[in-house]
Amino acid sequence: MKHGIGLTTAFRTLTIFTVWGKESASFVTSLYWFVPVGITLGTLYYFFIYLSVSLFSPFLTASLVVALGAYSTRAFHLDGLADMVDGFGGGWTKERVLEIMKDSSIGAFGAISLVLLLLIKVAAITSLIEKSYSLYIILIVMFSRFFLVFLSTVAPYARKEGGTAHNIVGEAKKRHLGVAVLQIIIMSLMLYRNESVKVLIIFMSGLFTSLYILHRGKKRIDGITGDMLGAVCELSEAVMLIAASI
Repeated sequence: MKHGIGLTTAFRTLTIFTVWGKESASFVTSLYWFVPVGITLGTLYYFFIYLSVSLFSPFLTASLVVALGAYSTRAFHLDGLADMVDGFGGGWTKERVLEIMKDSSIGAFGAISLVLLLLIKVAAITSLIEKSYSLYIILIVMFSRFFLVFLSTVAPYARKEGGTAHNIVGEAKKRHLGVAVLQIIIMSLMLYRNESVKVLIIFMSGLFTSLYILHRGKKRIDGITGDMLGAVCELSEAVMLIAASI
């Protein structure tokens, strides 16, 4: 029987970490824990930077952080980004876009998007390290997981026949978003109380990125998919890293 509160499900879904506990009976319950997962990952990356920056150059440290990020999430969201770009780049109809996105193979559009994204992330994190802004990485990774909850709550699911993310997008409620909002407010006040303007700029840059992807999804396929949620996570992170490095 599955009687978990969603914590185990959230970690097993979004990370490679084996977390003790029972799976949740309802997958959507894991949305309550997406922000804490982001905080955990962001803290891991921050301490990795803290321990590595005295040993390696900022560029090498940033490269290793990006590699750690891909490893710790099983490149789950990166795969979603590649599928979304392949689908939107190669499909002219809703049906064709969804068909391409469902294909597990990667095309030219997807491969190029991954290379460019990883380069941008490495460059932005290098800038954060050089400017001693590394602590922002916790905030950014936390916000990117918040946007998954946000879109799951407000966006329609594009696949009428159902799919991998249907149990999240189709069942997400306002209470899941409310808890996530409370979590990011508390964490932001704890770590960045005196930097409210910068925090707001970072958040808004990620929010606009997420809303743009939602807009494109509604226009092309009448909603979003699990792959698009992954793309939101990755692209919002990249944009927020750029904003934080300014």
